[in-house]
Amino acid sequence: MRHSASAFGFADDFLYSVSIVSGITCAVLAVAKFMLGRVLTSRALITDGFNSIVGSIMGFSILISAEVYKDHVDVWFLDGTLGVLIGLIIMAYGVKLLVDMVPRVRQTRNYERFE
Repeated sequence: MRHSASAFGFADDFLYSVSIVSGITCAVLAVAKFMLGRVLTSRALITDGFNSIVGSIMGFSILISAEVYKDHVDVWFLDGTLGVLIGLIIMAYGVKLLVDMVPRVRQTRNYERFE
């Protein structure tokens, strides 16, 4: 089932333009953040670069799922499924960051406490 162009033309154009601009902008920001994070040895900046990559993927996934939905209405769940997968990826990266921080926290316990 295909929708008529006149009913959804403006909404489709707006969705496509916002998704493309968002995806490209987030990808460019991710590259810049990764490069600066490596030069400055900033873990927070590298993590923010990862978040920008995820934002870029999210922008393009909206575009892809809207395009697929146009021709195949029976995959209405694609956008939500991609959102859940992106959320799981972010959660896995957060768990990785927490696990990486455990040795640092243990190391700081050996310092004298100033009271």
